Parts: sequence; structure tokens; C-alpha cells
Amino acid sequence: MEMTGWISGQVFFQTVDQDEVEQINAFLAARGILSQVLTQSEHMMLDPADPSVGVTSERFSIAIQLGGFPQVIGPVLNELIQRAHGGGWGLEDGQDPAAG
Repeated sequence: MEMTGWISGQVFFQTVDQDEVEQINAFLAARGILSQVLTQSEHMMLDPADPSVGVTSERFSIAIQLGGFPQVIGPVLNELIQRAHGGGWGLEDGQDPAAG
């Protein structure tokens, strides 16, 4: 049996943890996978009379564009899914991804 074709699409990881964003970026860069970080910042005013009193939150979305043959993309996508669901983003050689 042969599997032919071309798979292309986008995967997004979302987090509110900036340290996790750095770990994911280091993991992807170590594997030569290009990504883009999109940031959404929200500011909620607690007192309309005093705009300086408020809460700011940030949400990060890491966008990854994937494209290639199923035999190539499958293992990459599988690893990304496993790591996003509790596998962590540490590099296998014991190096801390946040350390660069």
C-alpha cells in the first residue's frame, strides 16, 4: 500500500504563561520549525474614575504552519500533540530550553 498526497495546515498553541512561550519557541527552534507568536492583551478597569486602577492580562498564541508529505508531517504533529498534552517542552539532551 502507498500513501500519497500533501498535508498542509496550521497548529496553534495557546497559553497565558510567558515562560511556557519561551520553552515552546526554544523547542521549535531546536527542530527548525518556524512559528509566530501572537499576543492578545486585555486591560480591565476596576474604577472608571481612575483608569490607572485595573488588571491587565496577556494571552499568547503560537502559530505553526505545517506542510509536507504525511510520512514527514505525521511524526512531527504527533510529537507536538504529545508535548502539548503534558509531555513538556524540554529538549531531550537535558538542556533547559529557557536557558537558550
